[in-house]
Amino acid sequence: MSSIRATVGATLLALASAAGAQQQGPKQPSPEELKQIMEASMGAMVPMMGRMTEAMIDAQLRTAEKPETAARIASFKKNLYDALVKQGFSQDQAFQIVLNTSLPSATPSSK
Repeated sequence: MSSIRATVGATLLALASAAGAQQQGPKQPSPEELKQIMEASMGAMVPMMGRMTEAMIDAQLRTAEKPETAARIASFKKNLYDALVKQGFSQDQAFQIVLNTSLPSATPSSK
């Protein structure tokens, strides 16, 4: 994480220097130099992002394998079904909606 901060900090410093140089005089990085700075920053961030993704998936799997998680999911789905029927949906309609409703998640569009 500190390597990302250092890389992003260096990138921001370089960009700030470029902006300051533009205002103060002719010395500013070329578009190619700015592109290289940004590519270096992204190159340093990609491995960390991979490790963070793995950690998030691992945490989700640890949570999913707990029996109490299954009980909470069942409760959520049953409550949703009952509420839909109470609101006037047919049992078949409510069942289809429950089947197509994603579980609450920290990641978008997981089903």
